[in-house]
Amino acid sequence: MTRLINIDNGGTLTDFCLVDGGEVRYTKTLTTPYDLSRCLFDGLTKVSELAYAEPRLAALLQSTDCIRYSTTQGTNALVQRAGPQLGLLVTDPTLVEGLAATQAQEDLLAALVGFVPAIALFVAIKAINTLTRRAAKEPPVPAPPTQEVVLLTEIRDQLARRGA
Repeated sequence: MTRLINIDNGGTLTDFCLVDGGEVRYTKTLTTPYDLSRCLFDGLTKVSELAYAEPRLAALLQSTDCIRYSTTQGTNALVQRAGPQLGLLVTDPTLVEGLAATQAQEDLLAALVGFVPAIALFVAIKAINTLTRRAAKEPPVPAPPTQEVVLLTEIRDQLARRGA
């Protein structure tokens, strides 16, 4: 049986699609632009609940054949050619040849990323994370409840226990 997880990381929501044999299931989680790993693992945990009826992230990852991850930010950065240009220098020419086996693939790769494949390979995910970190900050930690709120909560709970 083949298990596939598709992830689309958007600006507001991150969508997860689990294809498990012939069964397809969906879930979503809020995107956390200040830390994309948080929404990724929150969503994968929700997917594990779909697969096992309880959170079993490690079991899900070990039994998954393929995970595909795409981002709206990544697509936009490629299309708009925005963000810092990062490179990976390679000494093995067969690596670059494997990325663009035909002239059509090489042309497409050069058009999307805007470089000569034999010279450098741009690492888009690092650029995306850099842009995301600049634009978003972790939300502030909420203030603890006031003494009045704590007291009212205790009264409410006591009344609920008495059946009032």
